[in-house]
Amino acid sequence: MNYDSISPIDGRYRDEAEPLAQYMTERALAKERIRVELAYLSLLVKLGVAPNRRIPKLSLSMEKVKTLETELGHDVKAVEVFLRDSLKSAGVGELGPYVHLGLTSEDTNSLAFALLFRSALNKVMVPEYSSMATKLSVIAKQEARTVMLARTHGRPAIPTTFGKEMAVFAVRVAERVSLLRSMKPMAKFSGAVGTYASFSLMGRRDWRKTLGGFVSSMGVEAAPYSTQVVPGERLSDMLHYVMNINQLMVSLSRDLWLYQTLDYVHFARPGKVSSSTMPQKVNPVDVENAEGQAEISNSLLQLLAYRLQMTRMQRDLSDSVIRRMVGQALGHSLVACSRLISSLDSISVERAVMRRDLSDHPEVYAEAEQVSMRLKGDDRGYEKVKSLFEKGRFSPTLKGAGAYLGAAPQMALECPKVVSGLLRSRA
Repeated sequence: MNYDSISPIDGRYRDEAEPLAQYMTERALAKERIRVELAYLSLLVKLGVAPNRRIPKLSLSMEKVKTLETELGHDVKAVEVFLRDSLKSAGVGELGPYVHLGLTSEDTNSLAFALLFRSALNKVMVPEYSSMATKLSVIAKQEARTVMLARTHGRPAIPTTFGKEMAVFAVRVAERVSLLRSMKPMAKFSGAVGTYASFSLMGRRDWRKTLGGFVSSMGVEAAPYSTQVVPGERLSDMLHYVMNINQLMVSLSRDLWLYQTLDYVHFARPGKVSSSTMPQKVNPVDVENAEGQAEISNSLLQLLAYRLQMTRMQRDLSDSVIRRMVGQALGHSLVACSRLISSLDSISVERAVMRRDLSDHPEVYAEAEQVSMRLKGDDRGYEKVKSLFEKGRFSPTLKGAGAYLGAAPQMALECPKVVSGLLRSRA
């Protein structure tokens, strides 16, 4: 942990955000730029544009690249010069003139970023989100018949089960994860302003098809039309799915927080301190942390999702600094998910408290009474029940902890299968 870091993601929460480090750091971007540049150089060799020489394996020296960047004032040019020098040192200096040939920096950047973003999602974020959805589905099944008083507008409504309420979140998260995983990031490899002009000097061939195939072979989708920058709509769409999941985590956090205020659930923290002055306190700190983390993530993602769709004419550099914040936005989302998973692992469900609370509110069966009366032909069933309740004389004929649950238990029992199916789909 870096105790001098300005960003809490690189300081206080570094351990939890660590899985993103190999994809969303400056070192990771430099390394991926080198991979993209060498793959492109290999393509030029294969096409006969560059000399037929074996391309050696080259390792990144971040120190050398950053020194070059300081001298040149350009991060991608620094990578290009570093590669030329490295090829020369490896005895294949004749390949040097062909490094980055015909490319603009955003060709390299867009592909490198798309590859890193795809890996960060598929190897870190999607598995973590999926784990949360799965844990919710397990709790849903376990608590399928745990009766609970549902509240709408904060007021007693009708009976439900705790399992069914967790199932709702499980399925919603799983659906968003499925949609997120189904999308591929987009990159462009089309030159200074997206016209492929520089490539036309390298020989007569269908460069649009060739370079589109190159991008596709790397595992992302090639943008058929672009300026100097890749169109931002695809990235915006994917970030919106992350925003959706964050919003679900905020909503789940708040619901869990409210349930613990009602003593419906508790979160164990053995040996941990919740209050510096009140020893008896066991606060839902991970739930509260998750709520804040997801909200910070979405505040960043909202800017990213909309701003990265815009550029002045064919190119300006304002998007570059904004795109660099994707890692931090994902980091806060990852911590939020980690904290919610920790809370779900430590949750205890107070079934007796839930049953007692439901029994203390017999008025929640008023809906069942008025529906039954109307089904028997009484068109004033609603009004009669309402009048009885207002006069304090309502006494339901339908009673019992398991009464009037509808399909709630079955929905909760089916939840793991539904979630599993969603998480397997669109793989």
